[in-house]
Amino acid sequence: MEKETIFRKHSIHPGETALLPCNDIILGIKREKEGWYLRVFDKNTGPESMTPEDITAGEYFQSGKSNSIIISPALHYKPLVFKGNKMKIAPHQRMSFFIKIPIVLLVYFSKIEEGNRLKEVPSRRLSDTWFGEPDSGVPAFAIGSDYSLSFSDMKVNEYEAICPVSIFNNCDETLEVQRLIIKADNMTLYKNNKLLVTSVVKLEYKGQSSISSVDYGTSKAFHGDNPETVAKPRTNDLKGLLKANFHFIRNMYRFD
Repeated sequence: MEKETIFRKHSIHPGETALLPCNDIILGIKREKEGWYLRVFDKNTGPESMTPEDITAGEYFQSGKSNSIIISPALHYKPLVFKGNKMKIAPHQRMSFFIKIPIVLLVYFSKIEEGNRLKEVPSRRLSDTWFGEPDSGVPAFAIGSDYSLSFSDMKVNEYEAICPVSIFNNCDETLEVQRLIIKADNMTLYKNNKLLVTSVVKLEYKGQSSISSVDYGTSKAFHGDNPETVAKPRTNDLKGLLKANFHFIRNMYRFD
């Protein structure tokens, strides 16, 4: 029998509890008469030893009489930093690759709307990092250096999204990708059959003295003919996007 997804509406009545495992964590839920206790446990905590009292040591949310709780996937609210692993792009060449992005769980009561959100829970704990110079950079999460050159070779679970990245080196020098910022809050999350796939990140590098461009889109090869939108971008701050991308190119690429 196929495993039931965590991303659905859960009906939990007063006095009942639920333990929902997800990547590195277990989400504990206990329903009260007009509210919810939520607590995030480490995955190494044995579910068989947990009691309702363990969950009630967590946060309490007063929400009314609805016994429904909905869990929906989304992308991170902060940028993600991918560390290039000896990745170089020759002049006027395009490189496409794919990385895994752990998603976050958005927990709502009754129905999905902003005012009904109880909590945002990362499916995997990521390390904090800083992208850029000390006085002008941005806080971000580190996602490591693993990547694949083939979309079909990507092995992900339901708590991970595939992020397609395309970089065109539109200049006369070799481009070495050292650290790449992924503006997850500007990206859409789609569903293609059972796969979660982000927007395609399209970067064009025009040289160290020029502002490089970034765009987001879809591709039939990765998103299918009729991609289903699971989560919209959290922000449309294009000015911030251009500023961050220029800083990344100027400071994070080295030339031989």
